[in-house]
Amino acid sequence: MRVIRPLCRALLLAAALPLTPSHVGGQALTSLLSLQVSYNTRKATLNPTGELKARLDSVDSELAAATRAGRSSEARRLLAKGFTLLAGRAWTDVADYNASLVLRSDRVVLDSRNAYVVRLEQLYAPNIDLARSANAHATLVARRAIGGGRGAAPPTVVKDFGTLTGVSRDLRESPFAMELDVHDVPDGQYVLAVDVLDSARTLGTASLPIALKKGLDETVARIESEAPHAPESLRAELLYPVDRLRNVDAGIAAPPGACNPARPAGLILSRSSVTMAPVGSAIP
Repeated sequence: MRVIRPLCRALLLAAALPLTPSHVGGQALTSLLSLQVSYNTRKATLNPTGELKARLDSVDSELAAATRAGRSSEARRLLAKGFTLLAGRAWTDVADYNASLVLRSDRVVLDSRNAYVVRLEQLYAPNIDLARSANAHATLVARRAIGGGRGAAPPTVVKDFGTLTGVSRDLRESPFAMELDVHDVPDGQYVLAVDVLDSARTLGTASLPIALKKGLDETVARIESEAPHAPESLRAELLYPVDRLRNVDAGIAAPPGACNPARPAGLILSRSSVTMAPVGSAIP
């Protein structure tokens, strides 16, 4: 029992890593109700007039129809459009495509000794014409320190996985699976960022916060094998970190209040806003 308790504490720490506040959301989607409340609050605060009000009125009419018909993916698209307009940005085909992107995986807390499999998907079908399949450029970026805002150092690219070809034009029908080698990355908190590009432009970026812990799977297996032999009054306590870990992976436990409603899937990183670090170096 003296051995298994430290293992549980270590596992609980690993499971808590992606739950710290950050600039990105986890796998759990923000509910439509929460998005609508946030959208309506921003609209009331801004009190738009003129052309902007007319465009938002059109969005609201389409949003009400989509909500009544139960077209959740279209409702998310219209909310993303509304947030974009409220932010003073144009709703272009590229903005539409970017807002549709999302990264998903079976795990967000993982043993770095294993390859990491992640899928690039879409929340809805954007209104964009793509002549051919696109490419994906994946990087692992150090998480920004809590409280880092304007003036903070740019995020550091810990590992560049290179460019992958053959991204489907319809990621709802054919998600793009990537198998990434993270064995040489130190334990810690990161953001996996994937840029989608065609021959002439960057179409969008999706990101996912993850945590790496070497030996994690072995720790889980040991706790699960030893917990049944512990006193019954302690079993739930010993297995709690394992359950917590799986809830995080499943998206049931999500980062609290960290999701940008207009970009439910993540964080936009430009290649000019990051610095490179040697693979295997420690990240502060």
